[in-house]
Amino acid sequence: MLFVTLHGGKPEKNPHKNNVHAYDKDGKKLTSSVLDDFNGVTLNELRGIYLVGGILYVVNANKNQNSVLCYTGSNTKYAFAGTLASSPTSAGIVHPFDLTFDDGGHCYVSSQDTNVVTKLKISDDGKNGTPDSIAPALPANGQFLPGTFVASSVSLQPPTTPVATPQGLEYIDDGKKKHSVRGVAWANGALYVADQPAGRIKVYDKKGKFLGQSNGVESPTHLVVWNGNLYVSGGNEVWTGQLPNPPGNFSLAPIKGLKVKNSSGMAFTNGGHFYVASRSENCIFKFDSAFNSVKFDCELPDNPEFLLHL
Repeated sequence: MLFVTLHGGKPEKNPHKNNVHAYDKDGKKLTSSVLDDFNGVTLNELRGIYLVGGILYVVNANKNQNSVLCYTGSNTKYAFAGTLASSPTSAGIVHPFDLTFDDGGHCYVSSQDTNVVTKLKISDDGKNGTPDSIAPALPANGQFLPGTFVASSVSLQPPTTPVATPQGLEYIDDGKKKHSVRGVAWANGALYVADQPAGRIKVYDKKGKFLGQSNGVESPTHLVVWNGNLYVSGGNEVWTGQLPNPPGNFSLAPIKGLKVKNSSGMAFTNGGHFYVASRSENCIFKFDSAFNSVKFDCELPDNPEFLLHL
């Protein structure tokens, strides 16, 4: 079964676009409302989704929501179980995009408008996150948002101490569209971060120290780790490369013969089948473990963002 989040927006007009959709292995829609309604919670522009410890974490990305929500359930029905974190409790979480978890009880959330990655300490029940201490690798006398693990190279609102690249994340504002941090993934004791403006995937150790980066790729947005390899989408190709051990500089190359316009969310099945969405074509492509095309007929009502295979 495949969970999908969509670009969404205007929930009062299109509530079905502001929920998690579910499809079977052949592309048949199972439901357009995996998440139950809950009084006081407005789902708007959902992004990253992550299942760990029986809890489904969902990024609620609209500028008036700015939160990571918790849900519990099974199959295609999940009930609201709490708010892991939000901008009132963690000021760095503004227009959040993605999240990942390490093996030490921490969650890392990337946010587009602050251009930082926030580190949260997770409660024992997994339903509450509080900003961790500022990463030791950042300047001790700097001013940073609570829990900042990876900082921005540009001071945004609220003002923070800029950190020079490559340690700091690049940021571009051309007046029409902003380019900032995107996907995150934890693997082999290190955090991998998609620095979209730089066109590179950056690597940080447990203390937030910059360890290295990938070669340049087109508009890196989403990250998935599978069988020791990192997969990167965002342009019209999917790039992949073996994760270095120990973490450091590494190389990515496009998967031969795999072309997906404006690729977005990705997911692997336990058997190695691969799903990748096209954000501009409103569809999802499926491939076998050798990346040969597999029939997958599904109609999406909006631009797909993230995928999660269960």
